[in-house]
Amino acid sequence: MAQLTINAESRKKLGGSTALQLRQQGRVPGVLYGHGEPSIPFHVKELDLRPLIYTNETHTVSLNLDGNPQRCVLREVQFHPVTDRVSHIDLILIHADEKIRIDVPVKLVGTAIGVKDGGVMDFSLHKLSIEVLPDAIPDHIELDITNLKIGHSLHVSDLPPNPTYTVSTDSHAVIVIIAAPKAAEEVVAATEAVVAEPEQIKKGKKDEEEAPVAEKGKSDKKG
Repeated sequence: MAQLTINAESRKKLGGSTALQLRQQGRVPGVLYGHGEPSIPFHVKELDLRPLIYTNETHTVSLNLDGNPQRCVLREVQFHPVTDRVSHIDLILIHADEKIRIDVPVKLVGTAIGVKDGGVMDFSLHKLSIEVLPDAIPDHIELDITNLKIGHSLHVSDLPPNPTYTVSTDSHAVIVIIAAPKAAEEVVAATEAVVAEPEQIKKGKKDEEEAPVAEKGKSDKKG
C-alpha cells in the first residue's frame, strides 16, 4: 500500500465565498474527519491531489496539516458540474487497530477464452468496497478471467475469500461479462443503466459550508 504526502493548511474562515476564493487561487477546500474528535477544515493545492484522485491504485495519505502529519484515507471527492475540476475533498483519519471501509480497484488478469472466440468483454464494476485494517489495504483486487466463455460472467460472489479483508459490495453484482458479438451493445447499455457511480466519488458543488462538529466514526456532514 503506497502512501502519499500532501501539504495542507487549516481553514480559519468557512462559508461559500471563502471556498470560492480558495478555488480561484488553485486551492481545494476540504474536511478531515476524526473519530470522536472535532472535524478540521483545511485547504490544499489542487495539483497535489492528482496522484490521489486520478489513479488506479489505492493510497493512504500523510496529510501534513500545518506541519502536523495526520494519517488518513480519501472519503469523498466532489467535482464542479461544468469544469469537472475538483471542488471539495473529504478525508478521514485512520488508526492501525480500526477497520475502515474503502473502495479498491479491480484488476483483471489473463485473456478470456470468450474474447479469443470473438466475444466482447464488458468490465462493468471497476471498484469494490471492502472492510479492512489500514495496514492491510491492498493496492487492487485481482480477478482471473482466463476461463470466462461467451455468455458467462463473474460476480462479486465469485471472488476467492481473503483473510485480510471482507468485501462489502453486493455479492450479486456483476464485475465482468463476455457478451456475444451481436448482443454486446445491448448488454453494455443494460449494464450501464444499473451500475451506480462509485459511492466515494460524487459530482456537484458545495454551495455552503458549515462549521465542523464533533463526531464519532464516519460522519455524513460536509464542511
